[in-house]
Amino acid sequence: MKLNPFKESNLKDLQQNLREFIAEHSSTLSEKSKDLWRRFLTKGRERITVMFIPHSEKRILNFHISIFAIGITTGIIIFTITITSILIISHSSTIKEVSKLKRYGTNSKIQIKTYRDEINKLYSIFQRLKPEITHLYSLTPGSDIDSLWAKGGVPNPDPVGENVEPSPPIEVLNVQEIERELKTTKKVIGKIKSFLEYRKKIIENTPSIWPVDGYIVSRYGQRSSPYTFEKEFHQGIDIEAFPGSEIKATAPGKVGEIRWDPVLGLTVSIKHKYGFITSYSHCQRVSVELDQKISKGEVIGYVGRTGRSANYLCFYQIKIGTEFVDPMPYLNKITR
Repeated sequence: MKLNPFKESNLKDLQQNLREFIAEHSSTLSEKSKDLWRRFLTKGRERITVMFIPHSEKRILNFHISIFAIGITTGIIIFTITITSILIISHSSTIKEVSKLKRYGTNSKIQIKTYRDEINKLYSIFQRLKPEITHLYSLTPGSDIDSLWAKGGVPNPDPVGENVEPSPPIEVLNVQEIERELKTTKKVIGKIKSFLEYRKKIIENTPSIWPVDGYIVSRYGQRSSPYTFEKEFHQGIDIEAFPGSEIKATAPGKVGEIRWDPVLGLTVSIKHKYGFITSYSHCQRVSVELDQKISKGEVIGYVGRTGRSANYLCFYQIKIGTEFVDPMPYLNKITR
């Protein structure tokens, strides 16, 4: 007859059987464990006799030692050997690291010496450069050369005390000085740059190139007239050139006048910034119109011998305001 697990009487029987099974096997396992432990203790308490028999006729030495003692002693020896091996290996690694650090320290000393030499070289180069910077700075308006490289500092608060710190190496002082002077140089270069940009604008708008390729046959100033042979003041320069050579504006500006003169022939006048006026006379013909804007180096006419001129030339004049000036410095001081 089969058991019905849902029936209360059968469920109680199942629980009872399960408790008996567990109790039986638990007692069996406990008995086995106790039996093994007794055997282990019995085996460990067994004694072994160690005999030392000398070659001479001295008495024999006997030692009785248990297996437990042998096991503990062996464990201690193994533990000691293991720890010792680990310490030896660690010490060897430490020695290797120390050797590496020594090598690195030697290399660092060499590198530090190299850096020191380079710093000293840089300091020497900068000291040689300072006079050139000073000269350029002196060319700018309002420059104060005396205070350019002035050095400041703070007095020693405890000059005779025991807490006086040792002075830093000369290389550190050199680097600090170079840093200060580089900051000063940056300001100086900025001022020089602004000055040069301003001067560049002036130069670009100043008559500074030759109006025609040729050679000067008559200079500015007193001379004997080639026609009357009397003394006269020549208010420009005569530049002789090949017939039809290009005549170029010596500065940017605007055509102010195109006229015919019985003496100067066909003449072009250009107005420039800063009060400059340039005139080009004895032209064969012109290639510009009145009030036309002209750039520097632009062709405005061609060499001829119109007016009272025996040769093909360009009579070149520079006027500042209402006064004529010698064009020669503008041709010689500024590159052609």
